[in-house]
Amino acid sequence: MISLVLMAVGAPGLGAAPPPAGELSLDLADPVISVKIGRVPLRLRVALEQKRLIELNPDAAERLRANPPHRDFSFGPGFEALVGRETLQGIEAAAPITLNGRKMVVLVASHGRDCCAGVDGEIGIGLLPYAMIRFVRAGAADPGHEADFLIDDDGERGPETMLRVGGASLFVQFSLGRSDSVATAAGGAILARAYGGRLTQASGPAIAAFGIARPTAMLSFPRGITLAGFRFDQLAVRTADFAGHFDFPAQPAQAGDIIVKKKVDQQAAWPMVLIGRDRLDRCTEARFDSIARKLTLRCAFDVAT
Repeated sequence: MISLVLMAVGAPGLGAAPPPAGELSLDLADPVISVKIGRVPLRLRVALEQKRLIELNPDAAERLRANPPHRDFSFGPGFEALVGRETLQGIEAAAPITLNGRKMVVLVASHGRDCCAGVDGEIGIGLLPYAMIRFVRAGAADPGHEADFLIDDDGERGPETMLRVGGASLFVQFSLGRSDSVATAAGGAILARAYGGRLTQASGPAIAAFGIARPTAMLSFPRGITLAGFRFDQLAVRTADFAGHFDFPAQPAQAGDIIVKKKVDQQAAWPMVLIGRDRLDRCTEARFDSIARKLTLRCAFDVAT
């Protein structure tokens, strides 16, 4: 998960953008498109959780710097990427690009570390000017169940849907690139209070954005819970990240326990669960309606939806 502060990029002289049109079909297992910025070819992974920008690996950004699309193009200081409590300083530039036959000016950024393996970078789904974007797993058996999620393309956090859990707002993002589902500290605290979950053993570091490892603990539930149609008996929680004022229910101490509380600087709450490929690999299709802002998943859900 990643929290960004970014600058909006306009397209002076182009006027109001026409509505998205047409359909783009992608491989659900490897959703990659090929584009050019000037004369530089780029392979970009289409991401369900990325903001309206292109994030490049450093080597791809250097290729673009060495062969700019026009003489006024240059990277300047960019927005910071906050990966939990890690801060990466970025560079950014406005770049011309053609997608679906449309000339656009988009924000291109890089943050000194690879964002994406096997490609040059990543593009946010909200940047693609198609009315419908379909991710399809060819040859897979139809699971027979669909679920719809209204998507808010948040300018700071990226596309997410909101669920009400125990009277609180819990945000859910879907990722075709992350292997494991994980919650922020605030998200885990909401789930713990609503469903009687308890933090148990440390589960090893979770690999977050830009390959940064973040400490996690396992949140276990007395009975399995359902989030976005998927069952969770336990869920990894990044206990140090984005907690805000949310805290976990007090757990009874055992005889002989020594409890040490560490005081850390307050960080803004982001009550969020990212659902990764451990669940989404059970889907045969994901359809994103850019006009209705609706994501439809066709998956082998754990419960009827």
